[in-house]
Amino acid sequence: MAAYKRYMIEKISSFARDAGTYQSDPNYIPNEVEKIIKFEREFARILTPDEDRRNFTKMYNLHHLSEMQKIFNLMNWTKYFDWLVPSEMHEYLKSDPEIILAEPEYFDRLTKLLNSTPNNVLANYIFWRFASSWSFQLDERYDDIQQKFLKAFLGKKAKSPRWKDCASAASSRMSYASGAMYVRAHFDRSSKEAALAMIEDLRASFKAMLAVNDWMDPGTKEYALIKAEQMLSLIGYPDFLYNDTQLDDYYKNFDLHPNDHYALQVEKASIWSQRKAFRRLIEPVDREEFGTSSAVVNAFYSGVKNAITFPAAILQAPFFDRDFPKATNYGCIGAVIGHEITHGFDDQGAQFDGRGNLKDWWDPLTQKRFVERKKCIIDQYSAFSVPQTGLKVNGILTQGENIADNGGIKQAYAAYQAYLRKHGQEKRLPGLEKYNNEQLFFISYAQTWCGHTKPETLIRQLLTDPHSPYRYRVNGVVVNQPEFTNAFKCQEGAAMRYSEERRCSVW
Repeated sequence: MAAYKRYMIEKISSFARDAGTYQSDPNYIPNEVEKIIKFEREFARILTPDEDRRNFTKMYNLHHLSEMQKIFNLMNWTKYFDWLVPSEMHEYLKSDPEIILAEPEYFDRLTKLLNSTPNNVLANYIFWRFASSWSFQLDERYDDIQQKFLKAFLGKKAKSPRWKDCASAASSRMSYASGAMYVRAHFDRSSKEAALAMIEDLRASFKAMLAVNDWMDPGTKEYALIKAEQMLSLIGYPDFLYNDTQLDDYYKNFDLHPNDHYALQVEKASIWSQRKAFRRLIEPVDREEFGTSSAVVNAFYSGVKNAITFPAAILQAPFFDRDFPKATNYGCIGAVIGHEITHGFDDQGAQFDGRGNLKDWWDPLTQKRFVERKKCIIDQYSAFSVPQTGLKVNGILTQGENIADNGGIKQAYAAYQAYLRKHGQEKRLPGLEKYNNEQLFFISYAQTWCGHTKPETLIRQLLTDPHSPYRYRVNGVVVNQPEFTNAFKCQEGAAMRYSEERRCSVW
């Protein structure tokens, strides 16, 4: 907190000097910063913890826009939305559309907090949040202030080069354009077909696991099979990235000029992005919209689309190469594919149907059994103590990712075994002949999450990130797999050999 306070004082002092409003009283800004921090603490207390925001059904509260004035009357909602949305949507607002109010009770708490907070503190807080959001658009003095804070807060030793910040800003604001540059220069289109084939292998593996599932009733199991079949696969890139005409059309209202200063360019890009986002309210839902840059090394599951997305950048070594041994591909990208498929059936994804609609399709008894199996995962991960932090993994916050990790590796291993039954055993990997291919599968899985996290960053991750730290994304997963124990012949009593009673499994 001391580092955060110093960061605020230095940054706000710089803002004041640049604006010519700096107070000669050396205690003025520190005193105002104390008030802002006090308000931030009180604000944090009225927010619902992430662990309690996982029930989408509970948070799906439909209201009409006209009702907002009664729910929270400290602002004029009509004026707010008229200002916020593009002018062509004003007619839509006049129709008094339905809105989803995630937490109606939050507005009661917010009203009490705002009414008890002096206006000057609120104004200073709003200024601080707004100005902080523009940090990357300011000069290097502000970068230096930011870097000092990040070193104390996250252990980051050096700031990013300016060119890299600029490249990242352009790429994130023009994700399809940067994705087109990437796939045209660095992606082999045949890898897309190979990845699609693997996804179908993993889908078949998951459906086979469902078929022999012994804790689901027939009706729920049948619906789960339908949902798995309806799950979309968005792989590599959207096809229009290879069509300059269509790509130009997508950005036709992206009105930047060479003489625009940098901050104006960022402002214009943000306005363009927001207008495009708001227009989705009056357009048909497109489940096949890619929605991210193809240059991103990540993978996604969307519950509201029931779709998995694998950008081109993750379909590269070391995650995937069509010429790698199958043991390596199934252990790396195969487990990631299985992870994303399983998200459709974790504690959050299971609340949506095959078309992405929020729907309860679970039999009550099956739901009860699901909760029991989920609790095993929660309790198991909550017992993991993380070195150098004095903290344990938050099993509730990370439950969805842990369910997906465990389900993903199980599907990938089953898919690999199905491949071997069809094609026969692979030769051992040259240079690593001492490992058989079952062992290589698990080594490849572990390599996926090989990494080092500074203690400062690790503490923040444990408090806020729905993913478990790397160590437990590997060790916490393989101890639940009897195939791992058999592959490495783990002896009775070994730390990495869990008894059947200690193992947890949802899918």
